[in-house]
Amino acid sequence: MDFQISGIDLLILLVYLVITLYIGWYVSKSVGKFEDFAVAGRTFGPFMLAATFGATNFSTWSLVGKPGMVYNSGISVVWIAWNAMACVLAAVIFAPIYRKLSYNTMSEIFEDRYDGRVRGIISVIWIIADTFNRYGVTVYAAAVILGLLLGIPAYWLTLGIALLVLIYTYLGGLRSVVITDAIQFVFMWIGLFIGAIFIFGKFGGWSGLVASIPGEMVEWVPAADKATGWPWILALTILGFPYFITSQFVMQRGLAAKSVNVAKWGLIFAALLAIPMAVMEVIPGLAAKAMLSGEVVNNLTPDMIGPRVYMELLPVGLLGLFFSSLMAAGISTADSALCGAASLITEDFYKKWNPKKSEEYYLKVSRIATIILAVLGTCWALLVPKLGGAINAILNVIAITDMPIFVIICLAIFWKKMNALGALAAVVAGTIGGTIVSILGVGGIQGLAVTTFTSTSVALVIGVIVSMVYQRSTKEQSRLEQFFERLSN
Repeated sequence: MDFQISGIDLLILLVYLVITLYIGWYVSKSVGKFEDFAVAGRTFGPFMLAATFGATNFSTWSLVGKPGMVYNSGISVVWIAWNAMACVLAAVIFAPIYRKLSYNTMSEIFEDRYDGRVRGIISVIWIIADTFNRYGVTVYAAAVILGLLLGIPAYWLTLGIALLVLIYTYLGGLRSVVITDAIQFVFMWIGLFIGAIFIFGKFGGWSGLVASIPGEMVEWVPAADKATGWPWILALTILGFPYFITSQFVMQRGLAAKSVNVAKWGLIFAALLAIPMAVMEVIPGLAAKAMLSGEVVNNLTPDMIGPRVYMELLPVGLLGLFFSSLMAAGISTADSALCGAASLITEDFYKKWNPKKSEEYYLKVSRIATIILAVLGTCWALLVPKLGGAINAILNVIAITDMPIFVIICLAIFWKKMNALGALAAVVAGTIGGTIVSILGVGGIQGLAVTTFTSTSVALVIGVIVSMVYQRSTKEQSRLEQFFERLSN
């Protein structure tokens, strides 16, 4: 079906983009030092944190990627809502620890508990993952949305969206990221709610939608021979834990909370919001099965299926509002990844090479790092279609890189015998193991589950064995005692 965007819809989209840039400029006037850029002066309350947690988690890679997965695999994709459990665990146990220690970046805990080598390698992993996987993938997903709506090649849209994210992240750091995220989260809720109303209106509610699609599409827990069978659901649940509990990408917000209690309640609110969001995200994938012909779908990538449903359903005005919400979802994750990676470069590397500089100086360094990372991530965004689409690209990298880090941070807090050499070996072995099985395609249709299990188990086994065999040094023992003394106080 040929489609021509109306002037009203285009105006709504442009107004949203202008507002986003204005916020970046306005907030930049209150950003004068590195701490303002990295943790926004630790000024955010629970509602602001909940909104930014939610906006970052439910991004374009999910709003665009999930409907395509649902179309091909069924409603079991909705089990990603189990990630809410990770939010609760982060709120109750981990966020109070991080916030109490007053870190600027998540990687600082690894040097406090282990040593600088462990912190350095994890920072490198996070910088690569945030720049290429989270920033690059979400910029690509946003370009897919606009490309479908405007008929402009994704190449040019990728460059334009990347420039937009770069400008306001460069200007305002985490402060502008969180404020724009809060606004974007409202847009996302409005957009998904409007979309769900129109879909239910077309099919006569949930029961009518279910009746119009094949029965296997609404199988909640498929067998292991299905792409989204129970092993995939289990892997998806497990992957939520490093995503919310240990990543710089997400937890940078917890570090920016006013207090420990604010960080806790912000995460709990985010968990409560996660479940209805996850349900609304799968509805267009089900509707696509009934609405779109095979000929139409064959001319679309999986990431275009959800947006195409809304293009056929929504009237003038609401279509512009909805696509603005999808854009909001995309850049809310891209800006977070960019800000997080730039903060890591400054805090974990540049400050060590050039200590005793002013906070204003380190702010300039962070902004230069932001530009460099944006360029690299944008180049990666152009390769995402060759990686199997947005969802697959995100989940596989989380399985490979984040699970070993989650293992060693849990052992750091709950097992005092874990030492630096064991942590280093665990991260390297787990990451290499996960990469190998992913590249070789081990597990076939359940490759994500096998990759997740491999990286996690290898990291756990190697970390424990090395820590049992090799004793920590006197210096490391002293660091360990100081770490737990700080926690106890």
